[in-house]
Order: sequence, then structure tokens, then C-alpha cells
Amino acid sequence: MGFLQGTATFRRYRVVGELPSDFSTFLDRQIKLHAFRGLPAGPEDKSLGWTRIDNVLDTDFEYAGYLYGEYILFSLRIDRKILPPSLVRVKTMEAEQHCLREKGLKRLFREQRLEIKETIRGNLLQTAQPVPSFYEVCWNAYGGWLLFGSLSEKVAEEFEDLFKRTFSLKLLPFLPWDPVFLDDAVVRSLAALRQEGGRA
Repeated sequence: MGFLQGTATFRRYRVVGELPSDFSTFLDRQIKLHAFRGLPAGPEDKSLGWTRIDNVLDTDFEYAGYLYGEYILFSLRIDRKILPPSLVRVKTMEAEQHCLREKGLKRLFREQRLEIKETIRGNLLQTAQPVPSFYEVCWNAYGGWLLFGSLSEKVAEEFEDLFKRTFSLKLLPFLPWDPVFLDDAVVRSLAALRQEGGRA
């Protein structure tokens, strides 16, 4: 819980888009709608959604449990079924040998081998236990910025996608020198400095 206590590693975003006029109702509805629901039994290998930051098992968000003063704090939970490549390889080889013996063949075509591998992978995913990961979010909605507790590009992409689907808002990397967000006088000064540098 680095955003509540201790230290935290994070990436910073600007949140772009118009907030609804009744933002508190919208926020409560949307965060519950996209709360973490678990990974059902079957071949699916990933599930993700929002949880409370102080209790990752709580996805009900009762009493607006995501509000901390002017900040909105919650977590992204991602459960993944991770299959060791060596396990998939060995089980696939066993299935291929069984198929060769059963059908009296000397070799399998590439398509047959791929089909066997996918069947094995699906069977293993049916019984594999998902591994959960948690990433904290600190959002100042009216300040237009957000902190996300991961530096992984893959995790960030999943977070950005879910955030956009949940709140219909876009996340942009926070660049302090982005002229779109700078005061006009500062932008003119920077442009003047660039021109002088070009003449030097």
C-alpha cells in the first residue's frame, strides 16, 4: 500500500476529457460496474478489474471506500493463469507420441501438432490456479492527474484500456514541458529560446 504508507513506484498521467456534471454518481456506478469479478473456471487465462486499495478482496466499494479527501484511491487487480513453457512442451510431446501410437503414424503434420498443443494448453488452463497481481491508483479527478503504481509497459497498457472503458477518459503520459498544458507566456518564452539556439 505504497500510496497510503511507505514508498511507491509509479508513472504519472494527465487525465484528458470532460467529467460528467454528476461526477460522484458516475464514479460510483462505473467503478462498481468494472470491479474485479474473478476468473471463471475454463480456458480463460486473464481477468482484471478494480478493488479497494486498503482491502483487495473488497469489490463492493461500500460508503465510497475509494474516496480519500480530494483523491480517489483504488487498485487494479489482474489475475493470470501462468503455464510454465516446459510443462506445456512435455505434455504436448506426450500427447503427440500417444497420437502416433494410437493412429499408427510415423509423423504428424504441422497443423496436427499445433492442434494438439492448443488442446493441451486449454486442458492445463482449465485446472491452473490464477496468480493475482495488484497495482495502486491515485487519481485527482479535478486536478486532472493520476498516478499508477507500475512501470511495466504491458501492465500500463491494460490499465489505460480498462480506465478508458470504465470512465470514458483518456490517459496521457505526464510531460511537464508539453506545450498543450503550459501557460501561453511560457510557451512563447520556450519558442524564443529555440529560435535563439537555432541562430547560434
